[in-house]
Amino acid sequence: MTNAGDAPAELILTSMHLREQAEAASESPIERLLHAVDTHAAAEAEALSQYEYLATASGDPVIALVMRLILDDEVRHHGLLHRMAATLRDALEWTSSPEALPKGAPRTRVPGPYLTLARSLIEEERTGARALRHLAEQEKDINGGLDSLLLEMMAMDSDKHARLLQFVQQRLEARTRQ
Repeated sequence: MTNAGDAPAELILTSMHLREQAEAASESPIERLLHAVDTHAAAEAEALSQYEYLATASGDPVIALVMRLILDDEVRHHGLLHRMAATLRDALEWTSSPEALPKGAPRTRVPGPYLTLARSLIEEERTGARALRHLAEQEKDINGGLDSLLLEMMAMDSDKHARLLQFVQQRLEARTRQ
């Protein structure tokens, strides 16, 4: 008989994976999501200090700018993960935390112009994204490619905004049918 120190690493990893699967199978979907959110938030927290370090240690103002842009996004993501985790814990523990995501919907009908406005904002974001990508392509050789990179990043943000606005549109549509 071999002791654990003599077991092949592959066997140990397989055993650990099977144990994790068994534990995950006993968790509810909310518990699994909470575990995943907590794990991701912990990893992101570690990355925050690394982004900050690279921004300051590089001695390069362009690298510092790019790292600060990433850091700003990561700080916002970390805050959202914290709020998601609070919401999931509230669901599991039957509590109501002030930092949880908002829930529920107002019972009042919304005027049609709100829906029209949401649709026009979605189209504006999509048009803006296309324009920014076109500019990024034209200007990819200026400033060592930094301007092009930033324009492309803004286009990606516009795509994200359009997706968020689609969610807003869906909620508004549901409220116009009330």
